Amino acid sequence: MSSILVVHEISTEREEIARALEGEGFTVVQAPSAAEAVKEIWGGSFLVAVISTLLTGTTSASLQQQLRQMAPEIETLIHAKNDELPKLVRKVIKIRDGEAAA
Repeated sequence: MSSILVVHEISTEREEIARALEGEGFTVVQAPSAAEAVKEIWGGSFLVAVISTLLTGTTSASLQQQLRQMAPEIETLIHAKNDELPKLVRKVIKIRDGEAAA
């Protein structure tokens, strides 16, 4: 089973993304902050990290760069509030299936 890290400070939105991915068979780890995401990367093995555009104390691009440096094998996707959730889920599926890269 493929593990996905979802980084989002708003719990309801983070949980919505997690439910959608779990519905497709993914194991999802939720991180409520950039700092927690970094801790999770050290402790886990992830296929994809989904990063919210709004983070306190950092930017999504900065976190994306940091995660890529820590674990270059992990694909990172930045997800904005107005982005379509089904499209995000399809992208993660394509990454899992080797059909696309972030």
